[in-house]
Amino acid sequence: MMASCDFLDVVPQGTATVDDIYRTQYQAEGMVLSCYANIPNYFHPQQFPDFTGGNEIITSKGGTTRWFHFRSLVYGEESPTTTYYSLWSNTAKSYPQGAVKKAVWESIRNCYNVLNNLDRVSDITPENLSWWKGEALFLIGYYHQIMLEYYGPIVIIDKEIPMESSPAEMMTSRSPYDTCVDFIANKYSEAARLLPGVWDSSKRNRATSSAALAFKARLLLYAASPLVNGNSEFYSDFKNPDGTFLINQTYDREKWKRAMDAAKEAIDLCEENGYKLYGNSTNDLEQGKKNYHEAFVGDGISGSGFNWNEVLFGFAEQGTISYCIKNMAPRVEFTSYSTKGFRGSLFPTWDCVSRYYTKNGLPWADDPETKKLDPYSIAPGDSTVRFHRNRDPRFYASIGFDRGNYDVQGKTIVLKCRRGEMQQNNGNAKDEYQTDNGYYCQKWVSKYDTYNRTTDQITYNRWCFPYMRLAELYLSYAEADFEYSGTLSTASLSYLNKVRERCGLPTFADSWAKAGGIPSGEKLREILHDERSIELAMEGRRFHDMRRWKIAHTEMMRYQKSWTLSGKTADSFYKLTDMKETGVRNFTAPKNYWLAIPQDQIEVNPNLVQNPGY
Repeated sequence: MMASCDFLDVVPQGTATVDDIYRTQYQAEGMVLSCYANIPNYFHPQQFPDFTGGNEIITSKGGTTRWFHFRSLVYGEESPTTTYYSLWSNTAKSYPQGAVKKAVWESIRNCYNVLNNLDRVSDITPENLSWWKGEALFLIGYYHQIMLEYYGPIVIIDKEIPMESSPAEMMTSRSPYDTCVDFIANKYSEAARLLPGVWDSSKRNRATSSAALAFKARLLLYAASPLVNGNSEFYSDFKNPDGTFLINQTYDREKWKRAMDAAKEAIDLCEENGYKLYGNSTNDLEQGKKNYHEAFVGDGISGSGFNWNEVLFGFAEQGTISYCIKNMAPRVEFTSYSTKGFRGSLFPTWDCVSRYYTKNGLPWADDPETKKLDPYSIAPGDSTVRFHRNRDPRFYASIGFDRGNYDVQGKTIVLKCRRGEMQQNNGNAKDEYQTDNGYYCQKWVSKYDTYNRTTDQITYNRWCFPYMRLAELYLSYAEADFEYSGTLSTASLSYLNKVRERCGLPTFADSWAKAGGIPSGEKLREILHDERSIELAMEGRRFHDMRRWKIAHTEMMRYQKSWTLSGKTADSFYKLTDMKETGVRNFTAPKNYWLAIPQDQIEVNPNLVQNPGY
């Protein structure tokens, strides 16, 4: 039964095999690279929930949970015996069809194996010895952080545990959340001391000291947040069998200071190593849109948009990227429904669309130029609602809307989304591949993405999906600063302005001067949350941010809106209604904040306690 504990169920390599693995630098580097293999694919909508489970981008209602697993979290289908996310355990008696598996504990063990054996490589250079150990340490921290975000307090693996270990060593309990944080933070710090700040072009997507400190900053920001910082509301009874609390019960303001300092340390290191936001500061809205869009997809002409100057760690598996482009881009070349070509069935939600600021860098309701206007009305002589006009340049770089410009097919087209038009939803419930709210995702699609109807072939742009980029660090610093001091320092305003001015918005202070000055208290907290959610929209972070902010049970129970898709005219189309969904939302606190510990592991290890609510 002990061998069924998945985090230990990795048979050690025999002596001869280990000798072979570490015989030369070439072979040893192969082992190091293999340690990356179990990092989840956060971007593919048919795999892990980060991208589509944050209420900002969603798939059409025709796709079931078997294909689009985020629905298991939205509709309350996850349980200790049924999960679509096999991370903690790969040995349950059965899994739902389509469940995705990653051997995280195995990769952690392999990382320790690297640390324990690299010194025996006879021809290894001092640089490679340092760098490859740094990569192993980074990945130990990162894999633990993955598990911490999905499951809450976890079992810490602090060494390569031999199979002949005693039951006491193997049947370990979960460590308190703060203990997990300290362990992971220390691994990132150790890694940063050994890794280069940036790799050359041949190794740009491997761990660096810059990435290590960036993930450490994310870790500490989460640790300071309401979900896990003194959350006695959710976790007053969440204890190990010996009575140890797994979540601290007393709020500690100093955690925000630690998070702020970590963000600053990461920012400084990144900037010293040449990382910067794509594009220059501008007050031209069109240039701001161009800067922001090209930061993700490149110029839309060359067919390559790898923004390694801003992306610190990312995912460049082009099969996933092609799948997403195919399902994001709107229908072209067909005047009626077709499963061929672009599909438009992976689209931004109403929450995502409505969150974007006006061109003045303010929420619609706060901007003196818009707050008295009905956003859903059409200005005289216009073809679309006011809601689509005079918005944040990131809106136009990210969102495709009826009668709006959209880059695809080698040109800029005008979307026509009303019933009977090319980019319509035709109302046939059997036709899965179409938008369910009248919007399309532009952020990840470019002019380079083209469909040839004659050959039935799509030509795809190539780029990297960011798992961590520099802009996040700027926003993290500002959030931590506010939570610690109750206001925004000069440094925080400078970092916010870097993000804003890249996309053509006024500075934070100049924007809010139009609305009576920078707000304070809860209003400022909400604004900082929106600054983050807008800049990082459709990148998978809001899934986790909603949880750490302790608002997921409210946000995920809100049904999304849609235009009236049967409308053939502007007046009939631009009427808000509820968007049709696949199921009934069922997201409760604290249950759905974390995944369940698999029942097969609870049964094997009596020291493991289940997450609250399951």
